[in-house]
Amino acid sequence: MARFLKSRIKAKGAAPGSLIFMGKQKMDNIGIRLFKYNEHETSEKEFKSIDKALKAIDTTQINWLNIDGIHEIEVIQKIGSHFNISNLALENILNTGQRSKFFEDKESITLLTKAIYYNSEENKITVEQISFVLLNNVVISFQEKKGDHFEPVRKRIRDNIGRIHKSKSDYLVYALIDSLVDNYLINLEQMGEKIETLEAKLDNPTKEISGILFQYKTEISYFRKTIKPLKELLIRLLRSKNDLIEDTNMAYYHELYDLNEQAIDAVENYFTMTNDLINLYNTNISNKANEVMKVLTIFASIFIPLTFIAGIYGTNFEYVPELHYKYSYFIMWGVLISVAGIMLYFFRKNKWF
Repeated sequence: MARFLKSRIKAKGAAPGSLIFMGKQKMDNIGIRLFKYNEHETSEKEFKSIDKALKAIDTTQINWLNIDGIHEIEVIQKIGSHFNISNLALENILNTGQRSKFFEDKESITLLTKAIYYNSEENKITVEQISFVLLNNVVISFQEKKGDHFEPVRKRIRDNIGRIHKSKSDYLVYALIDSLVDNYLINLEQMGEKIETLEAKLDNPTKEISGILFQYKTEISYFRKTIKPLKELLIRLLRSKNDLIEDTNMAYYHELYDLNEQAIDAVENYFTMTNDLINLYNTNISNKANEVMKVLTIFASIFIPLTFIAGIYGTNFEYVPELHYKYSYFIMWGVLISVAGIMLYFFRKNKWF
């Protein structure tokens, strides 16, 4: 499956709002976890049944229902029916190939975002779609697989740190998306450190460095494609007049917008840097080839007049010292092989092949 564009064969010809899971199943069984908290208390529980989880929701508190695994359509349908979420919003949640997106219903706001994992050993990033549904005192998050993106937020809820216990559900959504954007910057910092160390290696360019450079360019391109649409989502959210988002929390979303802009600036800088390093690599290769050609030209310039003289006169003189020596032929071959060997050693020492 292509990384930059996921297949839509399953949705071909389907009516708008059709609930079809489009993506790769990343878990065998879905996970359901419910946090409930207010200013004074917190409870946390995992469920095996979505029906029991929905019954446990208490709208007098803030509820965070997290779903790990979105491949079971029936679970998504039950959540949509319980909270009156439109099928168009649910369709977007099930389509893991979506860009970051803002979708507004009468009673809810749906936000589609992306989480990024960076494997430093393989130098490869993978992307997971994480969707949020914001309702009155309820936040539902949908993850393709179980992950630790939100563990800092869970810890703040458990330990009653900061203003999260005193705020509404829209502040919880801000905290969750903020964790994702922080992770963008952490991953970019790790990639950036590796990219910056490559410049010193370009003095002696090799095929291996060429492959590494192009891999970094591909990964940075994928990174850029993944995080840039979040800017549009945040712009639409900041312009929204929906009552689910309190005016007092808009300042935090503005701060989140600035943080995402910082991530976009960083990824653009590293994308430009990889292009510059590739250009520098090609320049160094050309310069190295020019140095080789310069030395070969010197050799040719020395031997051309000698070959010219030998071509005119040959060795057809009456008195040639080695002419009647019985080992002259073998000595000549020894000299030829020695000259060729010395030149090959010289070329190899200078890494011309």
